[in-house]
Amino acid sequence: MDDTLRFLDDDSTTFSDKPVWRVLAVDDDADFQRATAFGLNGLEVLGGRIELLQAYSYREASRLLAEQQDIALILLDVVMETEDAGLRLVKALRDVIGNAESRVVLLTGEPGMAPVREVMRDYDINDYWTKSELTAERLLTVLTAAIRSYSQLKAVARARRGLQMIVESSNALFCSRNTRELSAKILSEIASLLDLQAEGIVCVRAEEGNADGGEPDARIVSASGRFYRAIDETLDQLDNHDVADALRRCLREQQTLRLSNCTVLFFPRFQAGADYACYVATERPLDDTELELLKVFSASISRGLYNVSLFSRLEEMAYQDDLLKIPNRNALIRMLEMTLRDSSKDDRVLVLIDIDNFSGANMAFGTGYGDFILGLVAKKLREAFDSNVLIARVRDDLFAILGPESQVRAPDIVALFRSNNRPYELGQVHSFSSTTMRLADFHGSAGVALQDARLALKQAKLQGHDQHTFYDPQLLGEHAESFRMLLALRDAVEAGRISIELQPQIDLRSRKVTGVEALARWQQADGRWVPPLKFIPLAEATGYILPLGDLLMRLALQAAKKLADAGFAHIRMAVNVSAPQLLQHDFIERFTGHLEAAGVSARQVEVEITESVAMRTFDTVCEKLNALREMGVTVAIDDFGTGFSSLSYLRQLPADRLKIDRSFVVEIGELGDQQMIADAVIQIAARVGMQVIAEGVETQQQAAWVLQHGCFDAQGYLFAKPMPLKELLGWLESWPGAR
Repeated sequence: MDDTLRFLDDDSTTFSDKPVWRVLAVDDDADFQRATAFGLNGLEVLGGRIELLQAYSYREASRLLAEQQDIALILLDVVMETEDAGLRLVKALRDVIGNAESRVVLLTGEPGMAPVREVMRDYDINDYWTKSELTAERLLTVLTAAIRSYSQLKAVARARRGLQMIVESSNALFCSRNTRELSAKILSEIASLLDLQAEGIVCVRAEEGNADGGEPDARIVSASGRFYRAIDETLDQLDNHDVADALRRCLREQQTLRLSNCTVLFFPRFQAGADYACYVATERPLDDTELELLKVFSASISRGLYNVSLFSRLEEMAYQDDLLKIPNRNALIRMLEMTLRDSSKDDRVLVLIDIDNFSGANMAFGTGYGDFILGLVAKKLREAFDSNVLIARVRDDLFAILGPESQVRAPDIVALFRSNNRPYELGQVHSFSSTTMRLADFHGSAGVALQDARLALKQAKLQGHDQHTFYDPQLLGEHAESFRMLLALRDAVEAGRISIELQPQIDLRSRKVTGVEALARWQQADGRWVPPLKFIPLAEATGYILPLGDLLMRLALQAAKKLADAGFAHIRMAVNVSAPQLLQHDFIERFTGHLEAAGVSARQVEVEITESVAMRTFDTVCEKLNALREMGVTVAIDDFGTGFSSLSYLRQLPADRLKIDRSFVVEIGELGDQQMIADAVIQIAARVGMQVIAEGVETQQQAAWVLQHGCFDAQGYLFAKPMPLKELLGWLESWPGAR
C-alpha cells in the first residue's frame, strides 16, 4: 500500500472491550463437568475471558456445534453413548458442519481406549490427554495454545473470505460507468466486507478553491443510510459537522484516518483521477484483519475510481466539442436516437443552422477569427435555451438545436444574432442558412435523420444566403430511389446492359457524314430504357462515372474500329468525357491505352467536354486538351452558351469546335432572342478560330438558318436519330454522302 493510503490512528482511539473465548465441554460425566466449570471460572486467556458451554451427549453437542459457529475450543470426551462417540463428533464437526477453525482437545478417562497415533493422524485435533493428567496449570496451557491457534485460523479464514469478497466486489466496481454509481457500490461493498450497516459518504475535492481564497470545498457524490439526502451537496451544507470535519481532515492531510467510531479512506489524485474521501460509519474500532482487508480493498477502489475518471474523460472526448465545450455530433446522434424512440418525438424538432460564407471569413481573417465567431454563436445559443434543449456543433460552422417545437424555431434562432443597434459589430453574424425537421415527419435512424436534415440545408443554401427550408419527407423516397438506381446501374454495367447508339454529324454544304456521336444507352432487364439525363448525372454525383466512362470509351472506340474496317475511317467518333474522367492524373495514359486496345488512330476520335468542365481547373484542363490535340484528337466544347464562360478563357482554350446547344437551335424561327444567341455563338467561334456544329437540328428551316449564319455542321433528327452500330452501317450505305 502506498504511503498516501496508510492508516492514521486517532489519539482518542480506545480498546476497552475484551474478547470472549467460548469453550465447549462435551462429557457425560457430571463430576468432570463441574470440575471443568470450576477450573475455568474467572480465567483469562490471551486478554479475553472464558465463556463455558456444556453438552452431555453426542446428540446435544452436535446441535450446539451446528448452531454456534464461534466456539474456540472443544474439550471432548472420547467415550460417551458409545466407545467412539467423541471421534464421530470430530468427524461430523469437520466434514458435515464444515467447521475447520474450532480446536479440539480429546480427553479420555481410560488410557488406551483410542490409539493415540492413529487418532492424531486421522482426525483434525489439537491435543490428546487423559483426564487425570489435565491439572489446572496444564489446562491453562492447553487453553492458551488452542485459543491462539483458533484465533489465527479464524483470522486466516476471515481474510480468505474477505479477499474473495474483494475479488467479487472489484468486478462490480470495474463495471461502473460514472462516479455516482461507483461510489454507491463502494459504500455497499465496504459494508458487506466489514459486516456493517451501509452508512457512509463519498466526496470528491473540488478543482478550484472558494471565492474567498479558502481551500477547495468537496462535493458529495454518493451517500447511504442517514446521509442519503446529502447527495450533490457540499461538505459546507452537511448538517453533521463532525462527519464533515473528518472528511475535510482526510482531504487536507491526504491520508486515511482510523477514528474511534469511523474510518475515513483517502484516495489520491494520481491513483483515482481526483482526490476522494470515503467516510464509513463503523461505530466500533476495526480489528487488524479488517484493517488489512480494507487496505487491500482500497487499492481496488482506487483503480475503480481511476477507471471511472478515465471513462469520464473518454466520454467527454467522444461527446463534447473540444473547441466550444458543447455537445458534438456524437452527442447529437445519441440524443436523437433516444428522442426518436420516445413518445414525445412528435412535438420535437431538429433545426440546423449554418453560417453563410464562413469559409470566406476564415480565409480572409484566419482561423482565429473563425473560432471567435463560433464561440459567439455557441454562447448565444446556450444562453437562449434551457436544459430541455440540446445545443450541438455538428462540424465546422454547422450547429444543431434539438428540442420542443414550441421553443425551437429557426427564425427566432437566427434573430438572436441580429443587432439593430450595432449592425456592424465585430463578430456579428449577419446571415445564416437553416432548416427545420419535424421529427413527427421522420421515420428512421438518428444518423439518417441528420443526413436528411443536412440535405435539406444544402437545398436552402443553393437558393442563396439567409435562406430557410423545411424538411420534406418525400426527400427520403427520392434518396432511396436514387440509391436503388445506382445499384441497378452497377448491375447493368456488370451484366452488359449498357450500350451506345451513334448519331451522324453532317456537313450541311456537301451533305457528307463527317462524324458520329456516341450516346450512352441503358436497357433494363424488363426491356425498358432509362434516359441518359437520369443516370449520367447520378453517376457523376457518386463517382461511378469513372468506371461507366471507361466502359463507354471502350465501346465507342470499338465501334470506331468497325467503322474503319467497313470503309468509313474518315468518320470521326465523338466521345463525351466527364470532368472526373478528364481530371484523373493518368487520363492521357488511360486514353492512349484504350486507343491501342481498339486499334484506332487518334485522328478518328473527337473528345467532347462540356463548357463547365472546360472552365474547371482551367490550367489542368488546358494541359490535358493540348496533349490530346498533339496526338491528333479533335476537341469539341459541348453545350456552349449554357454556362458562364469567360470569352478571355475561351480564346486560350485549346479546342477545335463549339457545339451550339439544342436549346438554342430548337427555338430558331420561334423566338428572336434565341436566334440572336445562336448567331452570337457562331460569331464568337469565328473570332477565336473554331468551327461550329449545331446539335438538335430537327427542321429544314433550322438547318438553313444555321448554314446561312456560318455554321456548316449539324446533327439531329432531321438527318438521323441515334442508332446501334449495325443499323448505322446500313444507314451509311444508303446515305449519298457517306463515302
